[in-house]
Amino acid sequence: MWLAILNFFNVYRDIKVYRDYLNVIKKEYENSPIWVRKGMRIDWFGRIYTVVNLPPEVILSSDLPKEARPSFVMSEIKPINDYFKKINIEELITLWLVPVKDTNEESYLVVYQYVFRELSWIWIFRFILEICLILFAISNRSYIINLF
Repeated sequence: MWLAILNFFNVYRDIKVYRDYLNVIKKEYENSPIWVRKGMRIDWFGRIYTVVNLPPEVILSSDLPKEARPSFVMSEIKPINDYFKKINIEELITLWLVPVKDTNEESYLVVYQYVFRELSWIWIFRFILEICLILFAISNRSYIINLF
């Protein structure tokens, strides 16, 4: 959309879905045993994270280069992805794989983060700018009318 103000209801819906997402993961965190088995945690922003340690067979294997280690991590987190599909949050989140510092890529931090579809820093900046322009136009309407 060319005006951020017209996109306000989509952003509101995006925030409402985020709030529902937070409620679902909080409830699942308290009640589901997979969170304990896989060592998953939640931070204040609703990001879900866990650490995957590579077994010695993968680390010491000469057939598996370091570049292929993330694919092994992906196979290790497949049960988590299936679980997220079961509780219907798979389409709301994105996945990050980050090697843990000082482990020589032997451990990976796996982070699932909610993806805002409409809300962004650019939208917030444009919304504030448009509100300021509208308020400026209202406060100087007599001057603007005299221009024409």
